Amino acid sequence: MSSSQPGRTASSNTTRLDRTLKALQDRVKEQEALLEELRSSVAPIETEPSADIKSHLRQLRALKTVYETLTLQKPWLPSTKSPLPALLALRATDRCIKGTKICVTETEDELKVVQQRLTNEQGYLNDAKLIQVDLKSRITSLQEEIDERTQKPPSQIAKDMIRDLEAKQTFYNDETMKLVRAFNLFIDTHLAPMLAAEELGGPIVGDNLEVDEIMLEAGFSAQGKVKKSKSKPSEDKRQRRIDQIWGERPHDDVMEEDAPWDEARAAGAEMRNLTESLLNSLMQDPPGSYVDLTRESAAARFLVRSKVAQFHPRDARKLRLVDFGGEVEN
Repeated sequence: MSSSQPGRTASSNTTRLDRTLKALQDRVKEQEALLEELRSSVAPIETEPSADIKSHLRQLRALKTVYETLTLQKPWLPSTKSPLPALLALRATDRCIKGTKICVTETEDELKVVQQRLTNEQGYLNDAKLIQVDLKSRITSLQEEIDERTQKPPSQIAKDMIRDLEAKQTFYNDETMKLVRAFNLFIDTHLAPMLAAEELGGPIVGDNLEVDEIMLEAGFSAQGKVKKSKSKPSEDKRQRRIDQIWGERPHDDVMEEDAPWDEARAAGAEMRNLTESLLNSLMQDPPGSYVDLTRESAAARFLVRSKVAQFHPRDARKLRLVDFGGEVEN
C-alpha cells in the first residue's frame, strides 16, 4: 500500500460525509417548507383536548387521519452508500460502552460495600458461634451441677456450698493480701519519691523516674530543678518542712518504727491513707461517695491523672474513685 492511499481514503470519507450532510440539510429544508405550507393552508389545530365532547371527537378523528396517512408513507432513509448508518451505529456503540463503564464502576463500588458487609456479618456469625459454644458448655455444667445436687440430701448440699464459699473467701483474702503487699512495695520503692518531688515543687510524677533522697533533701527551685546548695540543710529545718507539708508521723504507719520520717516516707503514707479512704467510701451508702481532702496533694492529682479518681465538678476539695461502669465527669 502506497503512502498516498491513506490520504485518498481520508479525502474520500470527507467527501462522502459532506455529501451526506448536504443531503440531510436539504431534506430538513424540504420538510420545513412542507410544514410551513401545511400550516398556511389549514386552520390551526388545538393541541389541548377540548372540553366539548364533539370538538374533542373531531380532534381525535383528525389525529387518526394524520396517523393513518403517515403510516402508509415509507420513511426517508439514507442511501446504502451513505456513511450515516455507520456513524449512528458508532454513536450508539460509544454511548453503550460509556454506559457500560459507568455501570461497571458502580457495580464494583457496590461489590466492595457488599463484601465489607459480608466480612462484618461473618465476624458476627463467628462471635455468635463462640457464644453459642460457651452457652452450651455453661448449660451442660449447670445441668450436671443440678443433677449432682438433686442426688444429694439438702444437708450435704448446704455443707458443700459452705465449703465452697469458705474456699473462695480464703482465696480472695490471700489474693487481697498479695495485692496490698505489692501495692505498698510499689509505693515505697517507686511512687513515694516521685510524689514527694512533685509536692516539693519538682517534676510531676513520671517525668523523672530517678528521684533519690539527695534530691528530696536539697529541694527544688521555682523552675522544678534540684537546688544546688553548698551546705547540707539542717535536720530541724528539713523536719519542719515535712511537718508543714505532710504533718506529723501517723501512729499507724505500716513501716518500721525506727525508719526515718523523711519526705518519701511521708508521701507514701499519704498515698496509702488516701487510697484507703477512697476504698472505704465504696462501703458507704451510697457507695462511691466523695472523700473530703484537707488539701490538693500530689497523691490526689496523681490518682486523677491516672483516671483512677476524679474531683468533684464544683469542689476540688472532694475526691472519689471513678465509676468504671460509667463516664468520667469533666
